[in-house]
Amino acid sequence: MILVSYDVNVGERKSTTTLMTTASETSLRGQKSMSAASESVCTFCAAQEARKKQVNFRNEYASMAVSIALLSVGLAALLLFGESVLATVLFLLSTLAAGKDIIPRGIRGAANIHLDVNFLMTFASFAAFLIGAPLEGAAVMLLFSVAELLEMKANDRVRVELESLLNLKPHTVSILTDDGEDEVLVEEVEPGQLIIIRPGERIGLDGTVVEGVSDVDQSPITGESIPVMKESGDIVYAGSINQNGYLKVEVSRAAGETVLARIVEEVEEAQERKAPTERLISRVSHVYTPAVVAGSVLLSFVSYLLGAPIELAVYRGLTLLVTSCPCAFAISIPVTMVSSLTGLARSGILVKGAEFIERMSQTDLVAFDKTGTLTRAELVVSGIHPVGENTQEDVISLAASLETLSEHPVSTAILEYAKANGIRLNRVGSFEAIPGYGIRGTIDGQIYFVGNRALIEEEVGEIPEQLNQISSGKSLAYLSNEREVLGMILLSDTLRTEAKSTIEAIKAMGIRTAMLTGDRSEIARQVAAELGIDDFYPGLLPSDKVDLIEKLAGEGQTIMVGDGVNDAPALAAADVGVALGGISSDIALETADIALMEEDLSKLPVVMIQSRRAMSVVKQNITASVAIKAVVAALAILGISSLWLAIGVGDMGLTLAVLANALRLVRKS
Repeated sequence: MILVSYDVNVGERKSTTTLMTTASETSLRGQKSMSAASESVCTFCAAQEARKKQVNFRNEYASMAVSIALLSVGLAALLLFGESVLATVLFLLSTLAAGKDIIPRGIRGAANIHLDVNFLMTFASFAAFLIGAPLEGAAVMLLFSVAELLEMKANDRVRVELESLLNLKPHTVSILTDDGEDEVLVEEVEPGQLIIIRPGERIGLDGTVVEGVSDVDQSPITGESIPVMKESGDIVYAGSINQNGYLKVEVSRAAGETVLARIVEEVEEAQERKAPTERLISRVSHVYTPAVVAGSVLLSFVSYLLGAPIELAVYRGLTLLVTSCPCAFAISIPVTMVSSLTGLARSGILVKGAEFIERMSQTDLVAFDKTGTLTRAELVVSGIHPVGENTQEDVISLAASLETLSEHPVSTAILEYAKANGIRLNRVGSFEAIPGYGIRGTIDGQIYFVGNRALIEEEVGEIPEQLNQISSGKSLAYLSNEREVLGMILLSDTLRTEAKSTIEAIKAMGIRTAMLTGDRSEIARQVAAELGIDDFYPGLLPSDKVDLIEKLAGEGQTIMVGDGVNDAPALAAADVGVALGGISSDIALETADIALMEEDLSKLPVVMIQSRRAMSVVKQNITASVAIKAVVAALAILGISSLWLAIGVGDMGLTLAVLANALRLVRKS
């Protein structure tokens, strides 16, 4: 392909070397994120198991039912016979049934000198038996196991939501063979093979339509509810639903390489990348439990020194121990973050880690690349200015005739205008592309030029004053013969319809906006004014954009939004890189921290609002956890609280509240 340059900077391309460098930078940054995320992992709660594997809830419910039954019978025996061996044995059996997983974990933790929440509850429960409070000992273990079950259910719900993404892909597809059709596993299909999708069927693999017309529901991938018409030459994606037509599709990617498979993979990896707040909580948790044990022992000792009976002194210490259980505190952040990640994924927004949600919530500036992001990178003719006796039709006819042999975006725009207006084209003789300037060709033996100002001034001379007086924030293409300039064509890039409303929504949040572009200053100024963008930076090369983003990031939390291709280095340099149109760009999925799967800028404010909501929920949960536990702990120190209150309100009740608050974010944004 021959590339021709005009006074326009649309569809900037980046060299292979730059792409390779960017890929390396992205890989390195991903390794750093994973490394940071693995520095500390919360191992407090059994609920973490639900994030990694499916829990057998039938067994959990059975154990819970047995424990409740034994506790109820033990309570009846206590009421009928008073304190007795029978009642104590029933309470002990209830404790063992409820703690079938908790007690072994607590013992292993103590043996490894790792005092986690399982050790706290095991110690508190059996200590209650030793001081003559078997009913409360059994209740502590039962209510704590209920809290653990609630956490496992919450995490399992998130896991199921993630698996539902994977289940969007059918297990088998119908392929065309020499003998007809054959149903095979999607994993067995290779790129290049033809598959058949009938009305109502899910598309099993990414590919290109070679026959048929149908409306396709792409909402599982893009979040867009309106079906898209697909015909020969259009791309379809695994997980989409063929609604009303017959499609024959040539497979382009193997099962493990589809857009859907990569989305699922990215979301799974994102769950392991912790936000800074989450990592801080995890690190604090490692010293929290030993401190709680020491505080409980100290409270018992001081109470005893102040004259309390040994049983009452130990009881107070156990109440503080149970109150200080960090489950609600520790689980609130990961559940909130994973719920938010999953909810956004269901809306066609792929966020690669909780840390980016936290960063998005703190945004000070959003910087947009112009071409392909704020605009569609599709030039259109917006004005024709002939010189002398030439008409607009003369100018377009000659220019379009020459442009038939060029593949530049300017050529496409001029040819489409000529076609739409029924302009007659001439036969072109010799043709030459002049890289960086334009083109030269002959029509009816006459030499003509179409190109930028530099080309015309070099070949013909000065530009006529009447053209210089035209103040335009548009791209320019001049037409001339060997003697004089014949006219000028104005071209403009098409703004995205949602660009202005997106900018307004972001500014309404109190966030500044900026635009980065390689275009001339007057073009950048016009676009910025039309969209209401605060600052613009014209005439930038890809390396200049990187330097500018690094400078802006030093002044505040900076988000860079681009198409994920020619501005990949700038995306990597920003605090958060957001790529537009991840569904059609492998580089966007690789480079960006957040990928808007559809080319829809209006989803950017959605991410920002959801990020703020997520961090608001985190703050609500942490504040509630600290406040309620502080009150119950104060009551325990004063000897007013009981084990019932400590476990019922300070642990199980609080855990239920923070989980319910966090799971609101799972819903589709």
